[in-house]
Order: sequence, then C-alpha cells, then structure tokens
Amino acid sequence: MLGRDHALSGALAFAALGPSLHVTGSHLAAGVLLTAGAGTLPDIDHPDSTISREFGFLTQAFAWLVDRLSGGHRHGTHSFVGIAVFSAGALAAGSYQLTAHLTGHTVFSWHLVPAALYLALLYSAALRALHIGGHHGDLLGIGGAVVTCYTRWDLLLIPLWHWHVPLLALAVALGCAAHIAGDELTHGGCPVFWPVSGHEFHLVPRPLQITTAKMGENWVVFPLLVVALFAAVWHATGHPL
Repeated sequence: MLGRDHALSGALAFAALGPSLHVTGSHLAAGVLLTAGAGTLPDIDHPDSTISREFGFLTQAFAWLVDRLSGGHRHGTHSFVGIAVFSAGALAAGSYQLTAHLTGHTVFSWHLVPAALYLALLYSAALRALHIGGHHGDLLGIGGAVVTCYTRWDLLLIPLWHWHVPLLALAVALGCAAHIAGDELTHGGCPVFWPVSGHEFHLVPRPLQITTAKMGENWVVFPLLVVALFAAVWHATGHPL
C-alpha cells in the first residue's frame, strides 16, 4: 500500500479505539497523529519509502541498516517480531522519558532525547505521508515532538489488562499492526511469522487482493479509509454516529 493509506489506516486504528481507551482531547489528537506516523514505520526497511526519506541521509542510512538486518523489504519489519521490536523501543523511550519527570528535571534532560527522536520521526512521517505542511512538514514534526515531550501527552498511561502502557508505545504497536494488515490486502502479503517461516499471509482471497497504487487502492481503499477516519474521530470526540 501507499504511505498515504498506511498513515490513514494507522490513524483510523487509534481513533476507532479512542472511546474504549477513554482517550480524549489533546491525547486523542497526539495518538491519532502518532499512530498515523507509526503506520508507515515498518517501511523503514526500504530506502525509498516515505519514512526513510524523512531526514535525508540519516534516515536513509538507518533504513539501509534495517534492510540488511531484517532480510529485506517486507520481511522482519512486517512480522510479529517487527511489531515487538518497534513497540519495545517506544516503551523503553517512554519509560526513560518518564524518569526525567520523576527525578525533577522539568526543563531539559537527556532522558527526553530518545522519546523526542521517536516522536519527531513519527510526526514528520505522518505529515509527509498525508501531504500536510509541504516543505515545512519535518520542522512541524520536530516542533510537535518538542511540545509533546514537555506536555507529556505521549506518556498518558493507558490500562491494558494488567499493565499500564504509555500512549507512545500503544500508538507504535497499533500503527505497525495496521500497516501489516494493509499489506496483507495486497498481492505481496506479509511473512508475519518471520524468521520462523517466510510464508506470506493475506487477509482476503486472491481475487480480492489489490495492487499497490492501482485503481483498487486509489478508488476503493483510499476513500473508504478517509470516510472511516472522519467517522471514527467524530465518534471519539463525543458525537454519536
């Protein structure tokens, strides 16, 4: 799928769950945008993807490294292992950020840096994928990351079973899962059990599978995602459907 549709599907996943997670206001806005960015994150294994082109040679070099470590495009990052690694990184960054506030550092602390990098990457990827902000999208993403770090919107602890998970970690997990689900609608599928198995799984039978950037995605999937996202946000902000 195109980066645009991956971002929309990620945003939709969070907005749809917003009411059940009791997330509202600025936390809802941050979660929707972060999950939109995370919806492009698994494609960090491809040097020409939306998220890999974010910050020039820095993200492209990182994409090259991920490509080598994950076995190539649509392998490791498009599996349960990929979801776990990205989510664990976000959880560690959020937890490290939290310690800065617990120890009384309210202006600047190195504890904020990993989360700020994560946030800047996700915000900028979301804006770029959705064609918002133009050439200033990356600057807007960095600015949003700074604001989010100091307001701690990303650290809202959301109860999941016996745990309380920072919003950042949940957004990353949902976005990556939405990305993989989207790619499983295409002819390529995803090897979700990599590296144990390279079998590519699909969510729909072959006659219903789409080809990236062709008519099915542009004229069916994209409009449905836009309508569904608006409906989910409308509902999540307290309006009945």
